[in-house]
Amino acid sequence: MWFMINVKPGREEEALSLLRGTASADGLEELFVPSAVMRAVCDGEVVEGAEPLIPGVVVAVAPGRREVRAALRHARGVDEVLARGASAVEMNEAEVAFMNALTRPGRRVVGFSEGLVGAGGEVTVTSGPLQGREGLIRCVSRHNKRAYVRMSMAGHEVEACMGLRVTRQRDAARAAKAVSQVVVQPRADMRALAGKAG
Repeated sequence: MWFMINVKPGREEEALSLLRGTASADGLEELFVPSAVMRAVCDGEVVEGAEPLIPGVVVAVAPGRREVRAALRHARGVDEVLARGASAVEMNEAEVAFMNALTRPGRRVVGFSEGLVGAGGEVTVTSGPLQGREGLIRCVSRHNKRAYVRMSMAGHEVEACMGLRVTRQRDAARAAKAVSQVVVQPRADMRALAGKAG
């Protein structure tokens, strides 16, 4: 069974490390912060990192609710990072299947997607985990290379943030056309052209 634990946004990793101390003793099978790969340009270089997929969420996989409650009870200091009134809420089968489709055990990080924006603003994802899931995208921030996606967690609709780089469809077509029009000159012709220039 999968459970969502609400923690204070920005303190997901702290909650994770506090819970990991007692996780195996209390019978938790897996404990993770669902994350997504994000890319940014820093000093002209593309830098890749991971950010929480849904702020304030830690997921626990356990045989039942009793094990998760025991881990929450035994983890020292975890009360300080839990959201007010937080408890372990069970996720349904569709939510678990969706999370498993985007990630894998041992690496619960959603990969980066790439796509195109058409003239009408419609987004077509050409590669990555969002491919074929365009209907879930609420909006796209081209500058920040992010897609804001609607998804369900423990019966509640939440907004998740995933990495998505989009280019305008006409820009991509223009670039492809320019590459296809490059004419490769034989060496003898290049020397002749160089001689005419000089």
